[in-house]
Amino acid sequence: MSGSAAIERSMPFLDRLQPDTVAALTGSIRVHTFAPRTILLQPGDRVSGVYFVSEGTIRIYYVDAEGREGTLYRIERGESCVLALNSLFSSMPYPAWAEAGDEGVSCSVLEGTAARRILAEDETFMNVLFEQVSTRLYTLLQDLERAIRLPLEKRLAGLLLDLADEAGRVALPHERLANHLGTSREVVSRIIRSLTAAGVLQGRYGLTEIIDAQALRKISDMHQN
Repeated sequence: MSGSAAIERSMPFLDRLQPDTVAALTGSIRVHTFAPRTILLQPGDRVSGVYFVSEGTIRIYYVDAEGREGTLYRIERGESCVLALNSLFSSMPYPAWAEAGDEGVSCSVLEGTAARRILAEDETFMNVLFEQVSTRLYTLLQDLERAIRLPLEKRLAGLLLDLADEAGRVALPHERLANHLGTSREVVSRIIRSLTAAGVLQGRYGLTEIIDAQALRKISDMHQN
């Protein structure tokens, strides 16, 4: 993928901006590709730019006192990291971990000084970033509510539906699924074995296949209203 194509994929809002703003953006962006699970940011880092994903995903997560990971959110194509935005514009240290997804990631990185200048000059660019922050905060609150209120089986069902490819396969080991949910591999394995026995899933090492998507969706949706 060319640099210009990567920028267009990572910034689907370019057609909303003034031509001078687009020129300033594209002139201050560098396209980077990171191997799977590369650590991009960690707690305490100073953020020097704005990340916009063009291919793959970035996983934002925390690590608790016992060393367990829990996914806060994933950044997909056309999205940016709201925690990085906050750190950049407030000059505060980054508070979480950011790593390239299991398939790697390509992203357009807008240099921080240019981002501040463009933000001050173009109200539409400010609105675009504000929209992303607002949307992410809303989904974070939803996820927090689910984590507090829903049993782990329902959260795992929702995660599998979210991560599955078109054929209904999730090519992640149980440990990685556990990392997303902030639990242990043993707990995830036990739930997947139960759902496999019920004919909902087919589990084997490094791969979970959804056999009955309707049943899994029913488990995920139950009691969420």
